[in-house]
Amino acid sequence: MTERVPVTDGGIDSDIRATRLRVLLRGALWALFVVGLGIVFIFPATMIVIGVFRDGLPTAADVPWTFDGFVAALSNPATWTTLLNSLILVAAGGTISTAGGAFFAWIGTNTDVPFRRALTPLMIINLFIPPLFYTFGWIMLGNAQNGLFNQVLRNLWGVEGLINIQSWGGLIFTISLGFVPFAYLLMLGAFRNRDQSLDEAASISGAGTFRTFFTITIPSVGPAITGAAILIMVLIFQSFENPYLLGKPAGIDVFATQIYAYIRDTTPAQYTSAFTLSLMVILLVVVLFSIQRGLLRGRSFTTLTGKTSRRDPVRLGAVRWVFAALILLFLLLNLVIPLGAVLLGSLQPTFGVLNRLTLDNYTAVLADPLLRSSLVQTAWVSVVGGLIAMSVAFLTTYIVLRRRGFLRAYVSLAMWIPWALPGIVLSLAFLFAVLAVPGWSGLYGTPLLLGIVLVVATIPLCVRLIEGALAQLSPELEEAGKVSGASQSRVFLTIVLRLILPSFLTGWFLAALFISGNLAVPMLLAPPGFQPVAVTALTLYVNGDYSGAAALFMIILFAAAIVIGLVGLSRLLGSRISARTSATNHAP
Repeated sequence: MTERVPVTDGGIDSDIRATRLRVLLRGALWALFVVGLGIVFIFPATMIVIGVFRDGLPTAADVPWTFDGFVAALSNPATWTTLLNSLILVAAGGTISTAGGAFFAWIGTNTDVPFRRALTPLMIINLFIPPLFYTFGWIMLGNAQNGLFNQVLRNLWGVEGLINIQSWGGLIFTISLGFVPFAYLLMLGAFRNRDQSLDEAASISGAGTFRTFFTITIPSVGPAITGAAILIMVLIFQSFENPYLLGKPAGIDVFATQIYAYIRDTTPAQYTSAFTLSLMVILLVVVLFSIQRGLLRGRSFTTLTGKTSRRDPVRLGAVRWVFAALILLFLLLNLVIPLGAVLLGSLQPTFGVLNRLTLDNYTAVLADPLLRSSLVQTAWVSVVGGLIAMSVAFLTTYIVLRRRGFLRAYVSLAMWIPWALPGIVLSLAFLFAVLAVPGWSGLYGTPLLLGIVLVVATIPLCVRLIEGALAQLSPELEEAGKVSGASQSRVFLTIVLRLILPSFLTGWFLAALFISGNLAVPMLLAPPGFQPVAVTALTLYVNGDYSGAAALFMIILFAAAIVIGLVGLSRLLGSRISARTSATNHAP
């Protein structure tokens, strides 16, 4: 007989204490997580509201609470001019970008247009080009004095300054083209998954291709289109590089550039006016999301059912070659021409001199200790900041998808706040936050504060990149791991992280590129002696050294291309090794 081991009260008490300890530890960790999100994401945003009614820095003694600055900002005609300019840019750019993205998404998924399969890789490649680099390329092409286009017109026909990219037309043109890839990728899934039998039914009823497109196709993907339009408009509200480089020289101020002017270009700085404009931006973003909810409330957009849906492409006939030409034109305008201008400019000894090309600018950049230091600093901040941003986005998105109730709503709110704030506004909020807390004031004017704000500004992008991969991961896989005896941490590391690793690495790379090209945050927070590439290149541009700035940009893009190649090669080798391993395991 087997001897029965008696269960003592001491053993039961020990198990109870251990269980209570685990519960307390888990609760403490969750509390720390909630407090940390509040400190990093929510507390700085509250400084915007406080700053509207306090006239001065938080460190100033006896700062009064007053409505004077708020009233003065609203009474200033410049405020309403800035609002009108911002609304024009958002409406025009958002409409064109969304329409272009929807058009190309339809071509790529529902038609027989040649080159349609190249659309998705083309749009993804466009995302690898930071807005600052893209804008600089168009300045080199369309500058009224010595842009490449105007040089060609001057040399061939003697026409002077016909094209001026630093104007309303140039600003709307570049903003619209630049955000088409975002709109395309946001709507791609909706166009790909819709039931095309609806189009066939319309065709049988006598509707033509274009009538079907506007009356059936577009309404059936209404949520995707309105969602993409709202997000694109929010992103345009946040834009700083295009309005600063293209609009400011033409006297066109939008929210981001006017807020920066109140802080940096005015003596003394008008913080109350800057915060008033920041609050207006937040309210406008809230209005945009409210409009989206109102448009979609009570409407049904179900197009996927239990029945098999058709995936036959729409036959467009001869017009498909026109659409193919539009794809090539978009490729030229949004990628080849601006990047080609930067590359050509980087090889010119002096920008505008086309009779001799040289690598002297690259040699000068790599030989200059300050420029070389800028490249190294940017590389470190981008790689480390991108990893941190992607890790935080991964963790928080996982919680949102796997949790319910207060925690899910709280995390969603915290992640939404940086998305609603332009980089300049976010930088200003953090600046006042660290000055308001005595223990944090040491962060002021340090690279650490710059890195923190760059990470926070990048996290919303990382959330959008990782949430698709996590949404496709069924909770059943995790449940199976737990049933097999694996702990929560082991399930997370060996199942969840392993399956989304390719998406994580891609997001890390994109986050690093986003940080490297971010101009708004360093413009306000970069400390002396720590100048990222974006600020250094802008300094070269302002000083008239276009070729040096172009060489600096191209070095960053060359490094990015090498990383892309290495990542692609590693994934190719990994897939081949997996295929060989699978073949070996199945061999008799």
